[in-house]
Amino acid sequence: MIDHILGRPSNGWKRTEVILFSLLAISLIQKNGYEPPGPFRWLKKWNRVLSALPAWKIVLGTLTTSYIANHLFLLLFLNAPEPLARMYTRNFYRAAWIATALDAGFLTAHTIKPKFARDFFSVIFTVFYLFNFDKADAKLKKYHAAITVDMLRTSWNKKLNPYLQLAALGDTGILGIRKDILIQRPCNPPSPTAFQHEHVPFPPIKARIYFSGTEREYRRSTSLILQIPGGGFVAMPPLAHEDYVSIWARRTNVPIVSLDYDKAPERPYPWALEQCFDAYRAIVESNGEAIGMEGWYSDDDPDHYGRCKKKPIKIVMAGDSAGGNLCTATILKILDGSTGIELRLPNGLVIIYPAYTFDPACWLPNKHRALFRSASSMSAPLSSFVHTRATIKPENPFSLPPAPRSINVLNDKVDRTDTWYRRMWELLWGKMSSGPRIPSTLTMSSQMSYFTDLIMPPEIMRAISLLLLGTSPVPISFDTDYLLCPTVAPDELLARFPKIHFICGEKDPFVDDVIVFGEKVRLAKMKANKEWEKIRDYRDMVSPGGGSNNGGGPRRPSVSGSYEEDFLSMANINHLKDLPDHEFATHIFHHDPASMVQIKILEGVSHGFLLMLALLPEARPATHLCADWCTEMLEDQELCCSMMNPGSYTDLRAMSAVGQVVEDRTRILKAKVGQAGKVTRAETTAARLHQGSIHAENVLERRRTTLAETHDIS
Repeated sequence: MIDHILGRPSNGWKRTEVILFSLLAISLIQKNGYEPPGPFRWLKKWNRVLSALPAWKIVLGTLTTSYIANHLFLLLFLNAPEPLARMYTRNFYRAAWIATALDAGFLTAHTIKPKFARDFFSVIFTVFYLFNFDKADAKLKKYHAAITVDMLRTSWNKKLNPYLQLAALGDTGILGIRKDILIQRPCNPPSPTAFQHEHVPFPPIKARIYFSGTEREYRRSTSLILQIPGGGFVAMPPLAHEDYVSIWARRTNVPIVSLDYDKAPERPYPWALEQCFDAYRAIVESNGEAIGMEGWYSDDDPDHYGRCKKKPIKIVMAGDSAGGNLCTATILKILDGSTGIELRLPNGLVIIYPAYTFDPACWLPNKHRALFRSASSMSAPLSSFVHTRATIKPENPFSLPPAPRSINVLNDKVDRTDTWYRRMWELLWGKMSSGPRIPSTLTMSSQMSYFTDLIMPPEIMRAISLLLLGTSPVPISFDTDYLLCPTVAPDELLARFPKIHFICGEKDPFVDDVIVFGEKVRLAKMKANKEWEKIRDYRDMVSPGGGSNNGGGPRRPSVSGSYEEDFLSMANINHLKDLPDHEFATHIFHHDPASMVQIKILEGVSHGFLLMLALLPEARPATHLCADWCTEMLEDQELCCSMMNPGSYTDLRAMSAVGQVVEDRTRILKAKVGQAGKVTRAETTAARLHQGSIHAENVLERRRTTLAETHDIS
């Protein structure tokens, strides 16, 4: 109370108040005997009554009285509404309760030294907060209000605690390979960078390998999962994700490369993105040799004889939270051509509760509301979610429909039955009616709707944005930089995206990003598919016998409407028209858009559920589902054909004849130039490979040019 009187909230004054009160109480106890002092003479009667009781009853009675006094308003029905009432499923609320206690315990102990004492007391304090959730929640809110990098890393890196690692042994289990490696960054030519002041060449990229097989099987693998772990761009190396990644490795029987990219604020945006791009480029261009695989040549041919014998390695990218952002941005960076380096695309993406927005808004814009309505037709959970977000109760506009009691991750079934005590309450007092939900002309964004979320509160999102972007060497634009905020990417790039699966919690503050981006990709692919069908019809009309189309001059399809008004640019139309029949038939535009984009929403669940394997029963089937998605994409041969990028170095290596001598990179690329002397994409790529490093200013200018052509930028 002293700090309130002085008008200066201070932990120092609160500490002083506690010490002074304690000293006063101790002084009264020492100076007075059996009889209470003057101000407390009225306690004489109670003194005689209590003197007949044993000590344990006195202690228990005192604690009980204190407990009742602290909850007196609750007992008198004078308490405030509970903001988390029925917000989560029961299982997720229990998991969030334990996670909150863990965060409070670890933050309470984060200043203790040495490390072994900090690790031990972190667990002890966690146990205390398990029985004092309100204290844990209040303490976290104070920490979050003035969060620092050390606090964030202490909270999010708690899985590195040896006691928690011991508890997770059942999930991490035993793998044939579990080791750290270094991936050398490509230097011929080096990738463009925004960090011109840094020492060149850049240090290698750290990564961790997970594989259930032997070393020989690893070297001969023909597929892999490139996993980019989340952690708010500031924390959580691969070791913090080891439990569910180990399950993936055993379930898929495919090597998993988990990148340990450098974290902010030491390495601000776009350093981590550049590392992810270079890691992917090194793996693709070396066909896995950069991570210890055979590469382009099989071990069966140790002398190589200068011949290419292996097919390109199949890759699926996966990422959660910040890792989902980096996965998506890496694909956009490959597609936009701003680096001057053409790469083969992965077979697909598995994106888990990604963070796509760093500019929190209160209301969804109308164009995003339209995307919500469009997405509602994709599945029943999405339809229910969109209906909930688009309606309100006039008398209580901030209320949310209650979460189901439980959910089934695999078949989307939910249990919405009432509990026995709710039915008893309604039997005694009548059915509680809160009025109907009616359509709303405003839709609040998920970041504002779920600002009371226990896992990802707004203070944490604010801290992440400042730490990642505060010292960035590039201008920050939330409206145009699609490598930072993929939801603003142009349709031209989204249409060429590989297959992508999303999974996210309904109560996740980032859930809007998932639906908006996923629906934008689906609609862009729908437009591209319609253009592909137009050109297919024209090709069928011109070549009814099914002859190959290998160029031979410009041809314009005679379809209604002008191509200037169509979705695709003229360059892409000409590119499609001139493709050989096989490449045209397997082009990425021919896929059904509904199968190329899938979104799974888990009702009553928030952020970070894959990190709750030991706490949340639904986390295990979600982990298995993500692993099965990866396997499905790797085994889909049609996707392998669609991801070909004619003219890129990796695909030229793959398409070269088995008996052809593989020469240096430039000669291979120039060998693909057409017989008529026409400048092809391969020749352009060959020229780019000799340009050397591209300055960051040129890269940014090229990206601005692309945006000006595809966006309405004033």
